[in-house]
Amino acid sequence: MFPALETELKQQTLPEAYEDFMYHHLQYYGYFKGPTSLSSTVHRQIEAVSRGVSCPSRPENGNSYSLMLSSPLLKSRQLLHDDLGEVNSRLREPRDLFAFFSSSGPLQAPRWPIECEVIKENIHHIEWVPPQPEYFYQPTGNEKAPKIVGEEKGTVVYQLDSVPTEDSYFTSSRVGGKPGIIKELAVTLQGPEDDTLLFESRFESGNLQKATRVNTYEYELTLRTDLYTNKHTQWFYFRVQNTRKDVTYRFTIVNLLKPKSLYTIGMKPLMYSQLDASTHSIGWRREGNEIRYYRSNTDDGQQRFYCLTWTIQFPHDQDTCFFAHFYPYTYSDLQCFLLSVANSPVQSQFCKLRTLCRSLAGNIVYLLTITNPARTPQEAAAKKAVVLTARVHPGESNGSWIMKGFLDFILSNSPDAQLLRDIFIFKVVPMLNPDGVIVGNYRCSLAGRDLNRHYKTILEESFPCIWHTRNMIKRLLEEREVLLYCDIHGHSRKSNIFLYGCNNNDHKFWLHERVFPLMLSKNAPDKVSFHSCNFKVQKCKEGTGRVVMWRMGILNSYTMESTFGGSTLGNKRDTHFTLEDLKSLGYHVCDTLLDFCDPDRTKFMQCLAELKELLQQEIHKKFKELGQDMDLEGSWSDISLSDIESSTSGSDSSFSDGLPVHLLNTADELNQKKKMYKKKKRKPLQSRKQRNKQYQKSNLMQETKLTEDAPEGAGFASTLQKQPAFFKNSENTSSSMMKNEKPRLNELNGRDKGTSLGPSKMTTLILTKNKERMQREKPGFTVSCSPKRNTNPSQEPAPDTKPNWSRNRYPATKGGRTTAVVYPSLHIYTYP
Repeated sequence: MFPALETELKQQTLPEAYEDFMYHHLQYYGYFKGPTSLSSTVHRQIEAVSRGVSCPSRPENGNSYSLMLSSPLLKSRQLLHDDLGEVNSRLREPRDLFAFFSSSGPLQAPRWPIECEVIKENIHHIEWVPPQPEYFYQPTGNEKAPKIVGEEKGTVVYQLDSVPTEDSYFTSSRVGGKPGIIKELAVTLQGPEDDTLLFESRFESGNLQKATRVNTYEYELTLRTDLYTNKHTQWFYFRVQNTRKDVTYRFTIVNLLKPKSLYTIGMKPLMYSQLDASTHSIGWRREGNEIRYYRSNTDDGQQRFYCLTWTIQFPHDQDTCFFAHFYPYTYSDLQCFLLSVANSPVQSQFCKLRTLCRSLAGNIVYLLTITNPARTPQEAAAKKAVVLTARVHPGESNGSWIMKGFLDFILSNSPDAQLLRDIFIFKVVPMLNPDGVIVGNYRCSLAGRDLNRHYKTILEESFPCIWHTRNMIKRLLEEREVLLYCDIHGHSRKSNIFLYGCNNNDHKFWLHERVFPLMLSKNAPDKVSFHSCNFKVQKCKEGTGRVVMWRMGILNSYTMESTFGGSTLGNKRDTHFTLEDLKSLGYHVCDTLLDFCDPDRTKFMQCLAELKELLQQEIHKKFKELGQDMDLEGSWSDISLSDIESSTSGSDSSFSDGLPVHLLNTADELNQKKKMYKKKKRKPLQSRKQRNKQYQKSNLMQETKLTEDAPEGAGFASTLQKQPAFFKNSENTSSSMMKNEKPRLNELNGRDKGTSLGPSKMTTLILTKNKERMQREKPGFTVSCSPKRNTNPSQEPAPDTKPNWSRNRYPATKGGRTTAVVYPSLHIYTYP
């Protein structure tokens, strides 16, 4: 990030004078008993140099001063030096903020709970996009549903020794997990003819607790629950070795907990072959036949179990293969990506990496601040903020791939990306729950709870990631307007991509929270389903990030849900999502953000009109279902939107389990302290002068009252009595006018300033300045108010990614941002 710093770290230099002074200082007071860092010869050199320097600014002392600066012993690590050794009077950014990305050393290794055994191998997979669409499996109805045999009749070939359950809780962590010798859990092969598969899952994000061989080529698999819980089995990711080619294997996962799954409509598991990756550069691909999801014939007396079974033929003998619920994205993958950003001389100028906090296990939770440097304080103050987060649920790795696509685009040199960085400040938390990602949990942190139900928590030490995220956004709201908050998730029971929002009760912004999802569905019509979006706020969702941020004042607060399967829309119908599909959605978020904030409000107003029409249709449908016929003309907008929409019970949600037992006392103590602080303070004692003044005031009020009750004041009193009725009628009239008034947005000419979604004058000024600046810097490039489209013909998108903005819906305007049909395809931009 800083070339001078990187060069200095690579060189072997002597300790600086300040450090030597501190050593002596601490040693003098008894806090440091080690040897001093500099020899007596060095001290004599320092004293000789310092005696020749009385005032560095004087010309007669210039030689001594330059001698001092040229000395490697006195060169400060705080001031920047150029290649000639001259001082640049500018302090470095604090080094501890970037210590985890030192180019001279390795990345910080993940910290594991002390109970977890971890193998020493580094697992890495290549990124690959299949050349042909991967279609869903089409069930025939003849798929086999094997009965569970269990270890009584089978042979256990792999089993984790100890798994922390709900009876225990997290205590400590270390790099590498459990100390000591790593045991070999897989069975020992009896010879080259032994065809037993060798299983392993003790690596980052891995999840498999037990494998039982029930037939020659048939295995029953048991997933590990989230650590310190007894539930949440959905995510799987494990390795098999000693494979045989052209043999049909059957795998059956026996302890899934959800009664519904995308596997019932044809979703396939993912498989990765190391031989194919090394020889043919083929990565993860959808594989499997005879796929069936069904209820198990066994349970544990408390929970019903469901099974997933599939058959597979491995492509090679003696291959190493991996299976996963979805494309894995680990904590180490994130660190490698952020390291490339930190080492980029261009991207590091507008993307600052910080430590938001440390997780329960001590892993860093990263915060990215992305924006172009402002030229004036007024321009910096005019910027609105956009907040994006992902991976609060560790098993929903599709959130990380969407986030990576967003970061790839917003950090690129695209004109649209540059414009977004000019007018917005992006706050990005790419991995909210690193502990859960590392250990292979599906939903919980090491506290054993779903973090997306505890955004209102007061327990900073138990839920540090979301506590610091909420406080960061709270401070951000005090500085500037936050235009949009989006938390990216995955969904295991519904297809496509959709958003959950919060209905707005303010009539002035009626339906505005639905505009962004509708625009996104138009920009990505083969991936995003607006029909699946929901905006009802349920009581059980009050602790989610979406609702908490909405109640803090962010109107456009969303949860983005991405399916684990694929699309049922457009050209991608009945196909699985690939990595490219997910990353392209990150681009579409940026693209939609430009549409949403375009000074030309044509698209925004057209979307509002379409939303009103859709809502009217929905209301008529509801009344028809109830057997009623109602004329909604003029009054339909007063109907509560929450009464129209169904609940989001179809979402991939879990009810809050409350706090773990060991945290209940801590929470009670904090709540009691909070109540004590909120107690009303006693009124301070008044002086005699203050009491006399109050007495005189009360006497004067009594005399005034007696005067008003006199007969000569009767006419005036009757007038006073009539006024409330007049004001009441006026209020009724104004309220009825407000109900019938159609919601409006800010226009470019400054009308309707009450609305806050339209860009401010300062934002419009920034857009105009950027237009002029980009035209000067790129003479051959024509830019409208938002340079939203590239003119490079090599960056034309595929036909199926063309948005379906209707031409007659958006006539041409002066701004030039109307029915732009050329969207740059995300894969054109190089990824770090």
